[in-house]
Amino acid sequence: MLCHGCYGFCLRFHFRAFSSPSVHPVELQQWRKGLKDWSSGGWLHMNAAGASPASQEVHDATSKMLQQERELGGWAASYEAEARYRQHGRDARQAAAELLGCDAEEIALTESAQSAWAKAFGCLDFRPGDRIFCWASEYAGNAVAFLQAKKKGAQLKILPMQADGTVDVQSLCRELESPSSSRSVVALTHVQTNSSIIQPAARVGEIAKRFNAIFLLDTCQSIGQLPVDVRSLNCDFACGTGRKWLRGPRGTGILYARKSALPMSKDGRLEHSDSVYKLVGEPLMIDHVAVSWTSSETYQLSPGARRFEMWESSPALHAGLAAAIDVCKSIEPYRIWKRSSFLAELLRQNLRQIPGLRIRDAPEEFAGQRCAIVTFEASQLGIASEFIKDVLAQRRITSSVAPPFHTFNEQEWARPSTLRLSPSYYNTEDEVYTVANAIREIVQNGAFEWSAAALLSDPFVFGATRKRPLTVTLFRSKVQQEAI
Repeated sequence: MLCHGCYGFCLRFHFRAFSSPSVHPVELQQWRKGLKDWSSGGWLHMNAAGASPASQEVHDATSKMLQQERELGGWAASYEAEARYRQHGRDARQAAAELLGCDAEEIALTESAQSAWAKAFGCLDFRPGDRIFCWASEYAGNAVAFLQAKKKGAQLKILPMQADGTVDVQSLCRELESPSSSRSVVALTHVQTNSSIIQPAARVGEIAKRFNAIFLLDTCQSIGQLPVDVRSLNCDFACGTGRKWLRGPRGTGILYARKSALPMSKDGRLEHSDSVYKLVGEPLMIDHVAVSWTSSETYQLSPGARRFEMWESSPALHAGLAAAIDVCKSIEPYRIWKRSSFLAELLRQNLRQIPGLRIRDAPEEFAGQRCAIVTFEASQLGIASEFIKDVLAQRRITSSVAPPFHTFNEQEWARPSTLRLSPSYYNTEDEVYTVANAIREIVQNGAFEWSAAALLSDPFVFGATRKRPLTVTLFRSKVQQEAI
């Protein structure tokens, strides 16, 4: 059993009020193949919402393609990979389509989830008066794109959140019901980067469809963690990444674009299958893969989502992404969600036993379905999340810091950053207890650990501020120091 020799009270045996989803030891061993155990000097991976460790299958597929490129050269290796696809009829696009419940021609491969989202939003041909509906809690990378569209004449309508942290769906209904000749886009982040709340995407999609609005869904934190069926969600565009819950390589992303929403070009004009989609235009950037050059003066858009791709890409990364999706499918997304969310709840229950910690990934009154993102902070103890992250890294435990600015509510920007932990199906209960006990030690002994490091290595602390109150000197994070 994993244990780091914690002193006195150990959370391992303190809380256990619910049962674990059954996992056969051989299966768990297969999931963890290639990962060195923490007790043997490896890293304890608790950052699936940031970047998961690649599975053995992903590592092998990527390495094999890179080796082929080394032996044959990049061109010959890519031609061989294309020939295998023609023979077997399956590549990363087909794998993603099977996972998301759509057609392969509705999938584009991109460099990241943000790139996929930007390509989708960028093809919307806004004119003055068009409306963008989103909610107050919104990912910053998406929010700034809304502000840019606003400069071009689009109206940005920011809808309220409910007290339990879910989006106010009825406010969307009221807005869309009001008479207007304007075209509308509804944007939603399925799971926010610092939240465990699974937003009611299917309900939002149903309303958007009823009122002929384009529905753009950010599924960056849900693909690979939760079951995602784009048909059931009624979204017109969705995006995902390989590096998070899918355990794929970095530099890979997925864009779903409903085929019926995409216009076709004919004689230099765009033709839409339905007037509902007239807001959808051409991709912002094109090349001779995104379109066919039909004459010296004309081109024709590729018929499906391939119009969002460009000539150069990495076959090795695509091979790794296909392997990652296949692993996810073989385990089953629903099962991944149940196991990951169980481990996350076990972690929350243990963290709640640590005095001074506040769980922040959902309001206390939230009673809906949660995912495996856990965020907390210890600001009332004077301890910065950045400090906890640094000390966890010293103990070979991965985590990340979630800033408070992923919201249009500027008052929340003043809140402290939170530490984000995100277990996945390959983690064990022992690892959850190890992390919880490590955090307990850091919180209890943080003043001594931080003060020693600060006094020895940080002239800001040792010199100019040594006459300040001790709590301020000890717990000021390195990020905060650099900002001063």
